[in-house]
Amino acid sequence: MENGYDASLSYEAYEQKGYLNEDFHFFHIKTEESFDIPFHYHDFHKLILILDGTVKYNIEGLEYDLMPFDFVLVNRFMIHKPEIGAQAKGKGYDRIILYLSDDFLSHYGLLDSFDKAKELKSYVVRFPANISAEIFNMFETVEADEKKQDKEYAGKLTTRLDLMKALIAFNKACIMEDFGFKPEARYNRKIIEIIEYIGNNLNKDLSIDLLADKFYMSKYHMMRTFKNETGYSIHQYISEKRILLARSYIMGGMPATNACIECGFRDYSSFSRAFKNQLGIMPSEVKI
Repeated sequence: MENGYDASLSYEAYEQKGYLNEDFHFFHIKTEESFDIPFHYHDFHKLILILDGTVKYNIEGLEYDLMPFDFVLVNRFMIHKPEIGAQAKGKGYDRIILYLSDDFLSHYGLLDSFDKAKELKSYVVRFPANISAEIFNMFETVEADEKKQDKEYAGKLTTRLDLMKALIAFNKACIMEDFGFKPEARYNRKIIEIIEYIGNNLNKDLSIDLLADKFYMSKYHMMRTFKNETGYSIHQYISEKRILLARSYIMGGMPATNACIECGFRDYSSFSRAFKNQLGIMPSEVKI
């Protein structure tokens, strides 16, 4: 274990399980072959800069065809999946990835880009070439810092400062360049509406029958389409979103019994069982 990252794990395994016990982790990865990563989520934010390759990204039912120098923002707890296509010989899928803790970004006021992506429901940013090149150059500086940080005076601090400069530049660009958040996404409008409704009503009845009636769909067609578009069953999606919300409440000081009720669970036993199955700990074991 080094700097909170288990180097014995392959990138694919780390990506699927996703954990971060430091403020940030920086990757620059190039793979030659296609590979499959299932739908998943993280409890940290993820920023990806696409450098080359054939890749699509699906985030909460929105699918994007990505181009070189696209920036992908994946807010924590959002369900997502990359689709890596066959790569041209000698090129490969090349990308820079940042894992960023919510506490770190919140502390330094660097959540604007992720907040804006969530507000606009658009998770890919495509800047003018000069802006993309500037931020890419700053990421290259961070990468160079990391390679020599253990040998240089205040090397880790230098890496941290240069990363923060890059994040500041990225956030400023996101705030100023509204048109950057406009890459078109393919999506099923009904499923996006269902996802939005679920997210706004986690403390209410979200039965299959109620959702089917509300969105004028056959419940079997709705369940099948939701699974195809998101990779999750509706029941699994609702349960995981409720558990993640409950954990946030508990971490904020709310008693677990109250969090259970606030997140739409009918009884504490089913809540604690689902919590344990999803997060591996009991609600009472969450650190405040």
